[in-house]
Amino acid sequence: MLPDTVSTTTTSSRTASPRWLLEATCHAAPADGPAWHAQLELLRSVGFFDPGRDVWLVRIGALNCGALTALNTLYEAASRYRTQISFTSVAAPPGWKGPTFEGDDELAQLVAAAADRGRRLGQLPAS
Repeated sequence: MLPDTVSTTTTSSRTASPRWLLEATCHAAPADGPAWHAQLELLRSVGFFDPGRDVWLVRIGALNCGALTALNTLYEAASRYRTQISFTSVAAPPGWKGPTFEGDDELAQLVAAAADRGRRLGQLPAS
């Protein structure tokens, strides 16, 4: 079971680009000094801060060991500090050097289908 602070709702902002990423948007939870710094260090270990949006971002372009480590770290931040985390599929930025999901493979189709229907990722459609 995911903590209350992890949202798996996806909204597709992918364009015609066949190269895309799974982006986690993280809103740090208010905390006292030591807990605040520990939360930020945890987020910094897997992502970067976007001052324009005032959020931490984690971008995943392949389901590999690094991605699993990042996802576990995000789960830990949500569980321990109540960090609010949501996932979205996004087009890979033009200068992106890391791995990307490509085309309409099975994972891309799953994310797009969930996003198109406004369902939580993994949630089955109502019958």
